[in-house]
Amino acid sequence: MRYSYSRTDRYRILTCPFCGREPEAPHTLKMNFGEAQGGRCECGAIYVYDETGRSLGDAFMDALALLFDQDYDAALSATEDDYEEETITFDRRLGRFVADSKQMSHASKYLFLRKKEKPA
Repeated sequence: MRYSYSRTDRYRILTCPFCGREPEAPHTLKMNFGEAQGGRCECGAIYVYDETGRSLGDAFMDALALLFDQDYDAALSATEDDYEEETITFDRRLGRFVADSKQMSHASKYLFLRKKEKPA
């Protein structure tokens, strides 16, 4: 994984896996077809928060729609060449970010997406 943490709060502060900055705090993002919990980073990344860690498919579709400004045709026709994806796991019992583990029933997930820069 490529994300980093500040020295004083290592593993306790959410940072963007693409640039290392702290994104905005999770809040309700209104969408054309409902809402999602997530936020944005200054580098252009968006993230969606999945509290249970078991609805990553829904979280991915929400994040993709938000990344493409709710242009669902563009979002659904996007390929892995169009965006970068990283998932960060938060262990609610330990109160810190941990290496991704699919077996943790008490882990929340933060799914980050960012558009790839197109070569000029």
